[in-house]
Amino acid sequence: MKLAFALLAALAASAAAQDATLAKISGPVSIVGAGGRKAVAAKGGESLIYGDTIKVGKGGIAQIALKDRGAVLLREETVMTLTGTPRATALSFRFGEFLIGLSKKLEKGQTFKVRTASAVAAVRGTLFWGKGDKETKATTYAGFGHTVAVTAKGRTVLVTPGKTVTIPFGEAPADPVPSTVTIDYAKNFAIDGGLQSLEKLVTDKTE
Repeated sequence: MKLAFALLAALAASAAAQDATLAKISGPVSIVGAGGRKAVAAKGGESLIYGDTIKVGKGGIAQIALKDRGAVLLREETVMTLTGTPRATALSFRFGEFLIGLSKKLEKGQTFKVRTASAVAAVRGTLFWGKGDKETKATTYAGFGHTVAVTAKGRTVLVTPGKTVTIPFGEAPADPVPSTVTIDYAKNFAIDGGLQSLEKLVTDKTE
């Protein structure tokens, strides 16, 4: 009986591990396994499970593929933990810079959120950039495709393509304004010229 339970647990862990993959890396990138404390240098190609933390060092880039859903690209000096479940995924950023794209809209009942020190962003199928400042804990978002709902201190604003919003730590977001961060900036997340196909999610449509 114990062997059967162990086998089921192993199969469940294997299935979960296939939900995300550290597809490509450049420079110093490490993984802290779920429930662990020790960071292990990444080589690229590792499977990730909920609870794993990715640390990108100075000069590094990490590209995470979300199974059948899109990708999360991380730049240097970023710390992110993959949390939740396949039905309710959350990316928790201690600090750092990211480009996130979902290749298709979520199914009914699914959620996908991005948490930083100062705000929570909820998406249903989009492409957007963000950065959580390590020192001030402020967060900035810029939209490239469709709409991102950003909430802090009980107020929600909608960030559409071509707009940006900065949320100071402990404050509610102001209305989004025209962005100075363009899609051309995405090249800073590229590895060997590739962006895990996120460039296909760009839209000029404003909402």
